[in-house]
Amino acid sequence: MKRKYIELFQNIGIFTLANFAAKIMSFLILPLYTYYLTTAEYGTIDLVNTTIQLVFPILSLSIVDAVMRFGISEEDSKDKIFTTGLNVIVIGMMPLTIICLICILTFDKSYISLFFALIYLVQALNNLFASFAKAINKTAQMAVISTITSLSILTLNVVFIAFLHYGILGYWVSTILGNCIGILLYIVMCQLYKYFTFGFRLVDKKLLGQMLKYSIPLIPNALFWWINTSLDRWVLTAMTSISIVGLYSVANKLPTILSTVNSIFNQAWNLSMFQSNDKEERNSFFSKVYVYYDELMFLLTLLIIVFSPIIAKIMFSKDFASAWIYVPVLTLGVYYNSLNGFIGSLFTAAKDTKYIFTSTLIGSLVNLLLNIPFVFLWGALGSAAATFLSYFFVYIVRVKKVEYMYSIYISKTDSRYKLLVLILVTVLVTINAFWLLTIMIVIGCSIITVIKLKKGLNQGR
Repeated sequence: MKRKYIELFQNIGIFTLANFAAKIMSFLILPLYTYYLTTAEYGTIDLVNTTIQLVFPILSLSIVDAVMRFGISEEDSKDKIFTTGLNVIVIGMMPLTIICLICILTFDKSYISLFFALIYLVQALNNLFASFAKAINKTAQMAVISTITSLSILTLNVVFIAFLHYGILGYWVSTILGNCIGILLYIVMCQLYKYFTFGFRLVDKKLLGQMLKYSIPLIPNALFWWINTSLDRWVLTAMTSISIVGLYSVANKLPTILSTVNSIFNQAWNLSMFQSNDKEERNSFFSKVYVYYDELMFLLTLLIIVFSPIIAKIMFSKDFASAWIYVPVLTLGVYYNSLNGFIGSLFTAAKDTKYIFTSTLIGSLVNLLLNIPFVFLWGALGSAAATFLSYFFVYIVRVKKVEYMYSIYISKTDSRYKLLVLILVTVLVTINAFWLLTIMIVIGCSIITVIKLKKGLNQGR
C-alpha cells in the first residue's frame, strides 16, 4: 500500500508539471481575451470548442481511452494498440471533412468550418499521443510536451491577438499551430514513429474488437457528459444571445482554478488505479484517498466562491465585468463534477464502464429537463443552477453504486454538511450580503478541514 501512495505522489508531480504552468498561464491571459475580443467573439470560440468536445467521442469511438487502458495492461503489443487507435482517429476524420467542405461551399463564407476541422484533427492527435505516452511509461516526456504545447498556444495568442490584432482569426491560428508543435514533439521525444503503422488492413481485428468493446460504452457517457457540461451554451444561444454565452463562458474560467487541481489529481489517480490489480487493495486505497481529496476540494471551492467578486474585478475587462455573478454557482457545480470524476475512476479501473454511463444518463436527463425552464426564469444564472443540479444527481447515484458494489463507505453526514455550507455561501455571495457571516463560515470550515486532515494523517501513521 505504501508503494501505491509513492506512485500516486510521483504521478501527481508529473501531471502538475504537465498542467499547472499552462493552466495558470491560461488563467492569467484571460484579461487579454476580455480586452481584445468582444463578448460575441468569445461566445463563438466557446461554442466551437464545446462542439468539438461533442463530436470527438462520436467520430473517434472514444478509442483514446482504450489506447491508454489496454496499453497499460501490457496484454498486447504496443505497436498494435497505437496503430489501432491512430487508424480509428484518421478514419473518423473523413466524414467530418466531407461535412465541413459542404458547409464551406454552401453557407460558411467565414470558413469557421475549416478551422473547426483542423482544430479537431490536431487536438484528436494530441489526445491520442498523450494517452499512448502514458501507456508506454513516458509520462515525464508527456508532461513536458503538454506544457510546451499549452505555452506555445498562449504565446501565439498574445502575438496574433494583442500585437497583430487578428482577433478571433488569431485565436484559431494559434490553437492549430500550437497543437502542431505538440504533435511533432510527441513523435520525436516519445519516439512514436517506432510504433506507427498506417493502413486498416494492418489492424489486428481481434484487438480492435476488444478495444471497441471497452470504448464504445464510453461514447454515450461522453455525450451525456457533454449535455451536463456544454448544453447550457447552446440553450443560452437559442434563448438569449451569443453575447450572454460570451459572459457565461468567461465566468466558467474562474472555476478553472478548481478544475485544474482536479485535472492534475485525476490524471495521476487514474494512472495509479489502472496499475492496481488487487481488488481489495484498490478499494482500500480509494477509501483513504477520497477523504483527503474531498476535504481539500471542498475548502478550495469555498475560497473560490467567496473571493470570486474580487478575482473577477481583476481578471474581467470592459463588457465582461458583469460575468462574475455566475461564478459561485458554476464553482459549486465544478466541485461535484470533480467528485464524480474521482468516484468514476473506480468503475473504469474495474472496466465497469456501464455504471458510468447509467449515472451520467441520469444527470443528463436532469439537465435536459431543467435547463430550458431555468433559463426562461433566471437567464444564464438558471443555466448554471441546472448544471449544478445535474452534477449533484450524478454524485448521489455514483455514491450509492460505489457503496453497493465495492463496500466503500462515504459519510452522508459529512456530505450534507458540505452541501449546506456551500449553498449558503453561494447564496450570500451572489446576493452580495452578510459578508461578515460569510467570512466567519469560511474561517470555521477551514479550521474544521485542517483538524480533520491532521487527524486522518495521524491515524495513517
